[in-house]
Amino acid sequence: MTNWLSDRLDKICKLDAYVKPERIKDSIKLDANENFALDGKFISKIALHAIKQTDLREYPLEQFEDLYRQLSTYSGVDKKYLGIGSGSDQIIELILSIFGRNQKASIFTPTFSYFINRCELHDIALDRVPLTEDAELPKLEFLKRAARSDIIYICSPNNPTGNQFGENLVLEIIDTFKDKLILIDEAYVEFGNYNLAPHIAKYDNVVILRTLSKAFGLAGARIGYLIANEKFAEIFRTTIQSPYPLNSFSLAVATLALSYERYVRQTVELIKRERKRVFDELLEMYGIKVFRSDANFIFLESYDSYGRILSVLKKEGLSVKAFGDIDGHRGCIRVTIGTSEMNDKFLKSISKAI
Repeated sequence: MTNWLSDRLDKICKLDAYVKPERIKDSIKLDANENFALDGKFISKIALHAIKQTDLREYPLEQFEDLYRQLSTYSGVDKKYLGIGSGSDQIIELILSIFGRNQKASIFTPTFSYFINRCELHDIALDRVPLTEDAELPKLEFLKRAARSDIIYICSPNNPTGNQFGENLVLEIIDTFKDKLILIDEAYVEFGNYNLAPHIAKYDNVVILRTLSKAFGLAGARIGYLIANEKFAEIFRTTIQSPYPLNSFSLAVATLALSYERYVRQTVELIKRERKRVFDELLEMYGIKVFRSDANFIFLESYDSYGRILSVLKKEGLSVKAFGDIDGHRGCIRVTIGTSEMNDKFLKSISKAI
């Protein structure tokens, strides 16, 4: 093997990998922010309808236009501002591989680990600004340090802490750095307090990342999209993105799901009510710190109870995302908001451990 390839492989081997959640048989899955509050029969009905109208012998052509029309209606922006990808992860990958070379990115931490992993893979230098003890963004420090970067990444609402920074603060950052590429990750925006799509036409340097994996319950279909200025979106669609980034079945499923927007929004409201209930009950429990959430999950610090909580949850058949100690926070756990029955079992189980 040539030296350059061997050296490169050795370097890649040392990078932190994005860890997919482990599937534990018969467990209640609250570890990946999937939307189990959305009726599984509803998803199956859409999937069956989609497969009946799909001829997998053909390359998808008009199906892309169908999805663009539905996304335009749903997002409230003209389709000329849209681009489609195989999940927002793939869109992040493409943007970093094309625009990130020899650049520096500013992020706050903790945040979406996949973005960090991909920056490291593409040799993009990272400037990490820690969030405050209460997971708020230290504005002055972030503005000062981001001035020295080329790319700014803001997860809104943030994963894993769940909170959405104030709209005025995010717009201030955008207005301050009109010479930088600003990525706004709105994977959980349906559960939040605002979205930035109405502002996108004003900016040449802002890209909003979206997905149908969360609110629409289509994590397995891998459907993402971006919202950006007309020039960026057109270049992304025609030159950067591959000709067929989504298969015909996923395109049909996504188009059908978007036509049921009203039902999906009702489910989102249900999750918000359950989120408040779970948050309020966790707030009363001794020995943990629970963080305000604007997403479909809740983040908490469990300190010395961390191992005991995980042990009890596993025994009770519950899977959660276990972070351990990250960015100054001790014994961190992230739990997805599921159905009321799932949430009841989680609350009952964690109360046994603390």
